[in-house]
Amino acid sequence: MELRQLKYFVALAEELHFRRAAARLSMSQPPLSSAIKQVEEELGTRLFERNTKVVSLTPAGAAFYPEALKVLAQLEQACATTRDVGAGKRGQLRIGFVGGMLLRGIPEAVSRHDQEARNVTISLREMSSAEQLYAIAHGQLAAGFLHAGVLPADLDSLVIRSERFVACLPADHPCAAQPHLDLKQLSGEDMVLFARDASPSYYDSVVALCAAAGFSPRVRHEVTHWLTALVLVSRGAGVAVVPDAFVNAGLQGVRYVALRPSQTRSIAYLVWKRGGTDPALLEFVAYMQGWCRKPADALTDRRPATGARPGRPPRRRT
Repeated sequence: MELRQLKYFVALAEELHFRRAAARLSMSQPPLSSAIKQVEEELGTRLFERNTKVVSLTPAGAAFYPEALKVLAQLEQACATTRDVGAGKRGQLRIGFVGGMLLRGIPEAVSRHDQEARNVTISLREMSSAEQLYAIAHGQLAAGFLHAGVLPADLDSLVIRSERFVACLPADHPCAAQPHLDLKQLSGEDMVLFARDASPSYYDSVVALCAAAGFSPRVRHEVTHWLTALVLVSRGAGVAVVPDAFVNAGLQGVRYVALRPSQTRSIAYLVWKRGGTDPALLEFVAYMQGWCRKPADALTDRRPATGARPGRPPRRRT
């Protein structure tokens, strides 16, 4: 049975008059009569009682009418959804993120986007930077928030944040109250560092910072999540060099101390496959471009819950 035949049946069921139904359908009466007969023959039952004066639905026709309406409504919904997806007004985006993006305002940005673009659903999946690059290349993710030293040539990117590195120390560390320090002062310390296979960019950046300070880091613990690194430091298991965004973690037992100026930065990106045409993804990229132009203090709360800023010892209450 063809969809046009369903439309013919519904029109006649509602008009109960062949001439009016034909006019509504912008067609002549004979093709309409022929189409209704074909429907009845296919179903093996009469749908209308008709004579020269009256057209009425049979019990079978009355039962068929609401079912035909459902089919046509589903078709219209499918068409509307397809048009909206094509226009970027509806869809779903699977986007990866590394855990540190929680400290850079990304959940708030996605939530605000959801409010402004109600017909586009964003699903976040926590993955390492390396895992995201693979997933994006193979179409498993639309985009990803990650760290990378060198991005593959087939990816486009947007810099979300460029940050300095700071020293993350146990609260009772001898250097914790200093306004700033030279990284070389930590040369003899056990260090907590992200595993290279999880975050090559972060690992290489910290090693480069240490090399520039004249020493090789004594890596004691390797982690795959930022919270693990901070908890280990808070328990006195070592020291860490972390991006400035970690100041927002609010974890007790750690202090952040500014390092002497360095050209090495921690770069957080939004990346996606070059040449993508998904309107929902392109709209999200445009949204994030606007979000990134906002002042940093407007994107995240820069006040650490420990009460300590990089380079400032905690205030003592009297």
